[in-house]
Amino acid sequence: MIKRDIEALDQPFDVIIVGGGMYGAAMAWEAVSRGYKVALLEKDDFASNTSANSLKIIHGGLRYLQSLDIKRVLESVRERKIMLTIAPHLVQPLQSVMPTYGLTMKSKHVMWAGMLVNDILSFNRNSGVDSERHLPNCKVISRSEAAAMMPKLTDDHFTGAACWYDGQAYNTERLALAFTSSAAEKGAVAVNYVQVTDFIKENDAITGVCAIDRLNGMELKVNAKQVITTAGPWTNTMNELLGDRKPEKFILSKAINLIIKRKINSDTALGITSKIVYEKGVKKERSKRRQLFITPWRDYTVVGTTHLPYDGKPDEYRVSESDIQDFIAELNDIMPEINLSRDDVTFFNGGVLPLAEEPVPGQDVKLLGHYRVFDSENETGLKGLINVVGVKYTTARDVAEKVMDQVTGKLGTNKKAFSTRETPLTGGIINNVKTFFEQKTEHGLSETVFESLLYNYGTRYSEIIDLVKNDADLAEPVDADSHVIKAQVVYAVRKESAQKLSDVVLRRTDLGSGEQPSDKALKACADLMAKELSWDEKRIESEINETKAVYIPA
Repeated sequence: MIKRDIEALDQPFDVIIVGGGMYGAAMAWEAVSRGYKVALLEKDDFASNTSANSLKIIHGGLRYLQSLDIKRVLESVRERKIMLTIAPHLVQPLQSVMPTYGLTMKSKHVMWAGMLVNDILSFNRNSGVDSERHLPNCKVISRSEAAAMMPKLTDDHFTGAACWYDGQAYNTERLALAFTSSAAEKGAVAVNYVQVTDFIKENDAITGVCAIDRLNGMELKVNAKQVITTAGPWTNTMNELLGDRKPEKFILSKAINLIIKRKINSDTALGITSKIVYEKGVKKERSKRRQLFITPWRDYTVVGTTHLPYDGKPDEYRVSESDIQDFIAELNDIMPEINLSRDDVTFFNGGVLPLAEEPVPGQDVKLLGHYRVFDSENETGLKGLINVVGVKYTTARDVAEKVMDQVTGKLGTNKKAFSTRETPLTGGIINNVKTFFEQKTEHGLSETVFESLLYNYGTRYSEIIDLVKNDADLAEPVDADSHVIKAQVVYAVRKESAQKLSDVVLRRTDLGSGEQPSDKALKACADLMAKELSWDEKRIESEINETKAVYIPA
């Protein structure tokens, strides 16, 4: 349970974590595992910004073989296995395929060698993992087999395909929330809608933060021995608070994924290569090809990821209509058979990521390849502050472990109470995945509703059932066409710190993660939240309008 307890911030902490995305959540979970008193502060909702923009893939690091970065391959394989183990309800296997061509680096022979090396490096990928979450070996298949798996790809030149398995998150936002909930249940004070406005400085040390409660305007001071920022694209903003002692500034890019309301490629993710780039609506040949993925996800297809230069402020970034139209045109150029239209795009995810270097006009941007950890004591002589800039969703837990090793060296601690490599996240204590998902529906809920509860909440689904037992009306869907029931809305407020309608629609439930919910569903959710949070009619209307605006591009 996450309780939004502002008063609980009025105590000395060992560690303050600024930024409640995937990296902040993993950091909080790792910190409490070492017995620290932890405060996690997020200026918006948990996992509501960059962490909400992904292809939903839990990568095993296959791409790093191209640059022979064996260390990152091994890290990714390990972290993928850990995710499949500690959150088996939220992460499951996903088959992926990529066409092979000619006699060069994408030939069947070269790809076969790459698949073999990947299997060798990931030989223990299924060790300790439930059999239902095992990942098969890689393989290279013939053109006829590939054509059956990729019916929309009618390219005359491909010779076959490379096949491998990764993990896929059923709900990335709830996966990040599971880390936050787990940390909170072990004693962390996790508070959303609290924005850090300054650091508290004493001599040559950071001893806490000044902040404001964005829901009521209350000013706060929170003290700690160590402050860690996991603010993603807001790292530059946080560093500005240091004045002359700020580290290097990150160059930013915008990343976009589209949600398509149809299955383009059945149940297999398809890797394709784009040969063009669009600049201000003008098609130009690109000097470097871009790899895109078409990924089946629930009842939708996620397509991405585009990366383009961005020189604005993170708070001001929004996906534009021209971004969407350009992406559609690029996809139709690669695979005309999908005949993608604007009506097919029911939602879009956008985020801001750090670049490795200044972008060159007409070329692909070069993303930051490795996470960065800046210890202010080493960089600027200012003690008590560490900045963490993550780049991959999959390895957030691993980065948290490494950073907390540094913090432990500074602060000292008792022996770890538990290992985040092995301890299941909230809802993840599932002894047999097959049996768990085969259990019969309860309390008259439809099979679709019940299955959704199992995937989203794991063993915590029983807490939703308890609400239904106490109030039968809460078993009703928020709309006739939805598998989200009213009990989930109430649970989100009471147990998961949902403060706004968008928190429920986009992150606590599946209601709006693929497309805008109906007016009836939005009103039903808002009315339920109004009873829990004492909203008046004006606030209800405002929340509904604000949530609808999320689905409208700039």
